[in-house]
Amino acid sequence: MSDTPVIEPWRAREARAESLWARGRAGLRVWAQNAVGARGKAAAKLVLDLTLMSGAALWAWSVAFGQAPARVSPLPFLAVILCGRLPVYLAFRLHRMPWRIVSKYDLVSLAASAVLAVPLIALLLYVLPDPFTLRHLLQPHLLLATEPVLYLVLLSGARMAVRSLANNHRRRERTCRVLIVGTGDAARSLVWQILESATEYDVIGFVDDDPGRQGRRILGRPVFGAIEDLVSLVPRLEVQQIVIAIPSLSSERLREVIAICQKTGAPVRILPPLRELMGAGVHLAALREVRMEDLLPRPEVTVDEAAISSYLHGRTVLVTGGGGSIGGELCRQLVRFAAARLLVLGRGENSVFHICRELAELKPPCEIVPVICDVQDRRALAHVFARFRPDVVFHAAAHKHVSLMEQYPAEAVKNNVLGTLNIVTLSVEHPVDRFVLVSTDKAVDPTSVMGSTKHVAEHIVKAFALARDANMVSVRFGNVLGSRGSVVPLMAHQIQNGLPVTVTDPAMARYFMTIPEAVQLILQAGAIGGKGEVFVLDMGSPVRIIDLAQELIRRCGLIPDQDVPIRIIGRRPGEKLMEHILSRKEEEGAQRNGQFYIAPSQQVDLDGLLHQIEALRRAADTDDRHEILRLLGRAVPSYRPDRASLRATHLTSLPPDTSWGEVHEHI
Repeated sequence: MSDTPVIEPWRAREARAESLWARGRAGLRVWAQNAVGARGKAAAKLVLDLTLMSGAALWAWSVAFGQAPARVSPLPFLAVILCGRLPVYLAFRLHRMPWRIVSKYDLVSLAASAVLAVPLIALLLYVLPDPFTLRHLLQPHLLLATEPVLYLVLLSGARMAVRSLANNHRRRERTCRVLIVGTGDAARSLVWQILESATEYDVIGFVDDDPGRQGRRILGRPVFGAIEDLVSLVPRLEVQQIVIAIPSLSSERLREVIAICQKTGAPVRILPPLRELMGAGVHLAALREVRMEDLLPRPEVTVDEAAISSYLHGRTVLVTGGGGSIGGELCRQLVRFAAARLLVLGRGENSVFHICRELAELKPPCEIVPVICDVQDRRALAHVFARFRPDVVFHAAAHKHVSLMEQYPAEAVKNNVLGTLNIVTLSVEHPVDRFVLVSTDKAVDPTSVMGSTKHVAEHIVKAFALARDANMVSVRFGNVLGSRGSVVPLMAHQIQNGLPVTVTDPAMARYFMTIPEAVQLILQAGAIGGKGEVFVLDMGSPVRIIDLAQELIRRCGLIPDQDVPIRIIGRRPGEKLMEHILSRKEEEGAQRNGQFYIAPSQQVDLDGLLHQIEALRRAADTDDRHEILRLLGRAVPSYRPDRASLRATHLTSLPPDTSWGEVHEHI
């Protein structure tokens, strides 16, 4: 028993030593195998190339000295060629050139070595004695012209043969038959990458609308026909995936091509537009699924980045609602434009924390300051303005859900009206250079509480901009694709979980824009500035919600109303069938600026507006729904309430087009 404490540690040390020795031997063996393997391959390539060089030299001998007597040996001449070729060959490290994936750049290196060795061979022929140069037989100029050509033919031919065999072997292992739409530079680059990569994709050919390319072969693959022929080609060729590789397509033509591809039933992937490829290049990782923004009925938004940078660079910028979808993207882009300090203000600590952490991971050149504050709390806001002195304010904090705000009109007033008033008045008291309000198309001839409160918010901006000579504007959005709580994420959730996709009304249509487009509009409006004007993006034609639902279902490889049912559930309180981006009065004076419309500011009585807002404040404090709706009707004469709102106030006998300017006479 007394020996145990001594023996066991000794055995443990011995076992550890043996284990370390075993691992060391195994590692050394692997290293040796790798080293010998790499060196062995290089040595084998060198031997093969020396054989090919010798073959080229002997071939050149037969051409240049074909009349030589039979007793004359070519071996001295072969020695001269190898002595001249070998140093250049090793200098270019041609023995380490991969044969299975040889490229045009490798062939350029071969060609360079073929040419650069000629002066050295000529020098040797001039310096060495006659038995090597064979001057007594023929002049060597014919040799110097033929040998490099034959050298290049044999060495490059061997490599291309190995590459071809390797490609054929890889092609037998590919399982997904791909048809490429387009034959331009981007398509060829993509196909080259596919051919050279060990992927499951097998490119069987192309389609292109250019008649001059149809019937030809590109990178060894045929161009079968035009894009319109896809419907017949896909089943005949057993195509398993279509890739649209024309990044320069206009959005209108892209939608047409996508529609044709989707008729085939094959999955569709797309090479992104050129602006997304800049700096990244064309590669397999760039391929993505067709996104909803690819189907928007208008071209992509472009902005004046120089003008935006000029007013943001080095400034302190405040973003309210910074944890939301719009506010978060706004913060990301503000970092890109090198603001000096970014104040991310929101009342939800989790959303503010997450966006600030995301921004910090980008290692921005500006200071990121999280601010937990409610825009309804004027005292807390005043402390923020006094402490940080923002130069630019983007007000994106708001309640936006129409049906919820019909149930809680007091909350809509507190956040959308009183919160906006707090931010605007503090921006005037602590003079900011620029102020931008984020509004909505639901503020135009509103039928909802949410829309009417945003209409009042726009009036606040107009009134203070004109009365206080402040640089303040409003930006009016359509529906934003992908924002939290919006229709697309809801439908995607329903599809993924096997639920019916719900649509409120088959005739309902909306204007759509993407989150980046919405933020670009905000930033561009700040660059232009103004005195209460309203900026609206030209969003093309409205999209029917039911068409959007069908498109989302198809994108998931399913069939609408067969694999996934579409259920009509009826309009919710406050919803319109159709939104408008400008009122009739605004349309008369609106001016176009690039892809935006700018509606001129209309005179607003500031004192009268403040009196109406004070009455709304009192009604909101007591949560008097009846009074809130009545006061909103007075403040917004174009407010035509939803019938559900009328039922809530027992006014169902009024005509459907009754405005609150008339309703309050009956209350």
